[in-house]
Amino acid sequence: MRFTRHHFFTNRWTLLGMMLFLTVGLFASSTLGWLWYAEKRATAARQSSLDLLWMEQIITNKLETQQVMLQNWALDLDPASKPSRQEFLRRIDELIKENHAILAVEIIDEQQQRLIGLPDYDQRPAHLPPLNDPLVSEAIQQSRRLNSSAYSQVIEQFAPLWVLALPNSNEQHRLHRIVVTYNLDKLLTQEVPWWFVQRYDLSLVDEHDKQLSPSEGGIVAHNKEINRLDFGPSGSGLTFKTSVRTVQNFDNLLIGLAIAVLLFGILIIWLLRLLRRWIKERKAAQQALRERDELLQHTARLSSLAEFASGMAHELNQPLAAIANYAAAAECLLETDKIQSPKVRQAIEKMGEESRRAGKIMHSMRNFIQKSATPHEPYSISQLVHESIELIEAQARRQHVRIQVDLRTEDIKIDCDAVMLKQVLFNLMRNALDAMDAKQTDHAQQLEIRTEQTEDYLVFSVTDQGQGVQDIDKLFQAFYTTKSEGMGLGLAICRTVIENHGGKIWAENNPSGGASFHFRLPLKTQQMPQTQSAQPVPSIQRS
Repeated sequence: MRFTRHHFFTNRWTLLGMMLFLTVGLFASSTLGWLWYAEKRATAARQSSLDLLWMEQIITNKLETQQVMLQNWALDLDPASKPSRQEFLRRIDELIKENHAILAVEIIDEQQQRLIGLPDYDQRPAHLPPLNDPLVSEAIQQSRRLNSSAYSQVIEQFAPLWVLALPNSNEQHRLHRIVVTYNLDKLLTQEVPWWFVQRYDLSLVDEHDKQLSPSEGGIVAHNKEINRLDFGPSGSGLTFKTSVRTVQNFDNLLIGLAIAVLLFGILIIWLLRLLRRWIKERKAAQQALRERDELLQHTARLSSLAEFASGMAHELNQPLAAIANYAAAAECLLETDKIQSPKVRQAIEKMGEESRRAGKIMHSMRNFIQKSATPHEPYSISQLVHESIELIEAQARRQHVRIQVDLRTEDIKIDCDAVMLKQVLFNLMRNALDAMDAKQTDHAQQLEIRTEQTEDYLVFSVTDQGQGVQDIDKLFQAFYTTKSEGMGLGLAICRTVIENHGGKIWAENNPSGGASFHFRLPLKTQQMPQTQSAQPVPSIQRS
């Protein structure tokens, strides 16, 4: 039972299935939760807009009803009749007592002088705006000009005041106007129902978003989601602002949903990291097995190659030594006899030189296979390049390939194994000639050898005009070759030689065609005694 449980919780496919199940569940629950939350928020916003519109219509209808009542009462008013005046005053007194927002109701003549009204006073109270106030005069003039009701702009005088000018329907007194003064703060306090105040934060603001009501109790702090509704006639600039006072339950549920989504997300991330680690470990184990097999095969091949190279070097030393002896004897005979042929002498000298060079190559190859240290000696870069070209010059002439040399380090000496570096240059140039020979073009081709000096390195470049190379990443691996008769060891040996010198070798395809092989060596140089500084050397062309 314990083994079954352990296997269940450690099986990667089981955990992957659980992760997929949790992911689908998380997506479905978050989607449904968000849809439910959006529906609740939309419903709440719609209800808030409807409540605000209902309240605004209630206040507007109340004001319009009062306008009609006052105009009807003024229609029956005869300022010269005392009973008519007393009846009008009685009616507006009842109106003011029932509506605390109304501060005054007055009848004014064409000169804006008060004829009758309430409250009764000898001198106008300070809490009422003067009849000659510019905002009051503007509302009265607008009412006369349009022959309709007109509201003034808000007058801030101890409280936000609002003056309404009404036309008189009595034809005998049609120039008279009914002026009603409202306290906006009391208007909202009286007309807004208790449930609206309990549910919403409400404020009345002007066009500059300045709070006019409530005038006491400080600034109303609204939530982020605010509903706005214009109040009063167009151009008044008054606006109702409402926001939900209490946090709804679905907001708490949204917070819980967000926490659940976060926890599920953390769990999914942990499972993904765990699965990624398992996959990485499995790939690493498979890669280690493949590398071990390849290493065993490579070691077996190198062991066979080492035995072959050692045997070949041992067997070739004797015939090469015999060639050197015969060449020395021939030189002696030419000195004692009267045969004076410069060409024969030059050929014999070359034979001895090449036999000695072959012996050095065999010796260096044997040391290279046996991983024995070969002493490095100062060697001229110019001599290194030109001696390497001499080895390949005959093949280049047969293929009609022109060798161009651009040496910018002519007078530099570098500590190296010159024999092995010559073999590297020879191998790179031979590969370049083979690539250009495989291209089979009618026009003459060019092989360029260039050296450059940087701050820390000497860079050698061999550029051809062949077909380019493929699989550059595998190019320097042992036993990888694109030639039908190749063994795939030349470039691998070149890379080892350069790396043993502390350098690096690489290849790249040229945009104009062909390929370039580069290798760099650390700049531990010795200057030639006859020069002051290294100067660029003109290009040398060989054909």
